Amino acid sequence: MKVLLTALNSKFIHTNLAIRYLCQFASERGYHCEMAEYTINQHLPDILDEIYRYRPDVLMLSCYIWNIEMMLDLAEEYRRICPNTIIIAGGPEVSYNSEDILKQHPAFDAVLCGEGEIAFLEYLEFLNKKRCIHDVHSLVWKNDKGEITTNPAAPLLDLSELPFPYPDLSKLSDRILYFETIRGCPFRCSYCLSSVAGKVRYLPIDLATERLQRFLDAHVRQVKFVDRTFNCSKEHTMAIWKYLVEHDNGITNFHFELTAHLIDEEMIAFLKTVRKGLFQFEIGVQSTNSDTIREIRRTTDTERLLSICRKLDESKNIHLHLDLIAGLPFENLSSFANSFDTVMQIRPQQMQMGFLKVLKGSYMAQAAESYGLVYSHKAPFQVIRTKWIDYDELLLLKDMEAAVEDYYNSGLFATQICWILSQESSPFSFFLEFGKWKVANGLRLIPQNFEDRCTTLKEYYFYRHPNRTFQLPLFHDLCLFDLCLHGKPKKFPIWIHTEQNLTFKDKIRDFYRNEEQIQQFLPAHSGISSKQLAKEAHLQIFDYNPLTLQQQPTAFLFDYRQRDLLGAAKCIDVSEFIF
Repeated sequence: MKVLLTALNSKFIHTNLAIRYLCQFASERGYHCEMAEYTINQHLPDILDEIYRYRPDVLMLSCYIWNIEMMLDLAEEYRRICPNTIIIAGGPEVSYNSEDILKQHPAFDAVLCGEGEIAFLEYLEFLNKKRCIHDVHSLVWKNDKGEITTNPAAPLLDLSELPFPYPDLSKLSDRILYFETIRGCPFRCSYCLSSVAGKVRYLPIDLATERLQRFLDAHVRQVKFVDRTFNCSKEHTMAIWKYLVEHDNGITNFHFELTAHLIDEEMIAFLKTVRKGLFQFEIGVQSTNSDTIREIRRTTDTERLLSICRKLDESKNIHLHLDLIAGLPFENLSSFANSFDTVMQIRPQQMQMGFLKVLKGSYMAQAAESYGLVYSHKAPFQVIRTKWIDYDELLLLKDMEAAVEDYYNSGLFATQICWILSQESSPFSFFLEFGKWKVANGLRLIPQNFEDRCTTLKEYYFYRHPNRTFQLPLFHDLCLFDLCLHGKPKKFPIWIHTEQNLTFKDKIRDFYRNEEQIQQFLPAHSGISSKQLAKEAHLQIFDYNPLTLQQQPTAFLFDYRQRDLLGAAKCIDVSEFIF
C-alpha cells in the first residue's frame, strides 16, 4: 500500500522533522513511504490536487498547533475526493484528545499518539498483514461500525535507534533544519507539553557528533536543536558545544533552547571563546513575577538568570533570544511591564513576546477554571482573559508585540532603536505607546515596506518627543545607516537625502578602483570590476558618525557578501581614505 506522510509547515524555509524520522525509520526496516511538504500559506485546493497526484492508499497528516485547523479541513475535503483512502492524524495536536478527534472529525480513521517511530512501524506491519491492528501500539482507531479502540502506548524509543532524518541534505542547504539529541524534559512547567513527555533520553554523543558533521560538511545555514532543555546535562551539552567549536565551518549557525540557571561559570568562560554567529540561544524567562514563577512550576531565580544572560552578552558573540509570556497566572499589565523592562535591561538581540497558549494535556488546561482563564477553542488556543488581565489589556499587548517585532526583533532598525531606547526610562512604555499610536493612525494592519516603516518610526518618535526636533539630522543619519546595513540603497524615504555621496563621488570612485584597498577591506570581492564591486558593496558618507553619535563626517563601507544572523552587512569605517 502506498503511504504518504504529509506536513504543512508555517513557512517554506522550515522543514518537518517528524515525517522525516518516520520515513527513515521505516525505510531502514524495509518499508518505503513518501513525503510531501507544503505550507499553511498555500491554497488548500492546490494542496489537495498535489496530494491526489500521489494516489496514496494511506494519507498520514502531521498535526501541530499552527496547522491543525487547515489539517482538519484537508482531511474532510480529501475524504470527499477519495472516500476509500485511509486518513490518519499524528502529532502533538491530536495526541491528548484522540478519541474526541475521531468522534468530532469523521474524516479520520485513526490517530497515532505521542512518539511515532515504533507505532508507525507497527502500523506498516499491520498494513502488510504481519501484525494485528490490536497490536499496533499508540493507535486509536475506528472499526467498520464506528466503534473506537485505544491501544496501549508504545514503549519509549532508545534514541540510539533514531535515524538521521535528512538523506536529501544536499537539497536543503538553504532551509532551516531541525535536530534532536534529547527527548523529555526534567522540568514540569505547567504550560508546556514537554512536562508530560516522559523521562529524559539522550542521543549517544558519537551519533550526535557524526550527524552534526553532516550538517557542517553540507554548509547548511542554520540547525535548530528542538531539545526542550538542551543544557539539562552539562556533560552532554559541553561535548556537543566543544565538537561544534572544534569543527566550525565558519558558516553554520546552531540554535539551542537553554535554561539559564544551569549555565555555570565554566560554561560561560567557554562560550566567550566561540565564533560570533556560531551559537544562538533562546532562554525562556517567561516572567519576573515571583508568584507567577512559582505558580507555573518553574524554579527560576530571576536575578541569577539575568546575571547569567548579562555574562553571556558581554562578549557580543552569542545571539541571545529572551522570551516572555503574557497571560500567565498572577501576571497583570503592570507586572508584565516590569518583566519586560527588567529583561530589556540586557538588550537581547530578540525580545520575544508570546501569549499564553493553553495546550491540550497541559496542567494549565486542567487549572484554567481556577485562574479564571478563558482561551480560544480554536488553534492556537490563545488566552482571552484571566483573573489578572482582561482582553482590552491583552489587545494593547498584541499591538505592542507588533511594534516590538517590526522595530526591535527584525533587526532592521537596530541603530535607531538602540539610540532611542537609550533615552527612554521604560522600553515597555515606548513600545506600548507605539502600538497605540499605530492603531490611532490606522497603521496597525497596513503592510509597509522598509522605507515606509522608517518614516513611521521617525513620525512616532517626534510625536512622542515634539521638543526634540533638533535631533532630526542625527536621526536622519541613523536611519540612513540602518538602510545601508540591509541592502544597497535603491529607494529612500522622501525625507532622506544623500547629497554627501555626490560631493565625494570622485573619492568614492577612486576607492573602488584602488586594488590595494579592495584587497584590504573587501578581499572576497578581489578581482572583479569596480562597476561590479559597486553593486556588491556600498560606500556611504554621513554627517554624523552613527556608531559614536558624534557630529563629524564619516565614511562607512558596507559588504553585502558578509551578513550577520539578522541580515546586517559587515561595515567598516574608511573615513581616512575619503577625507
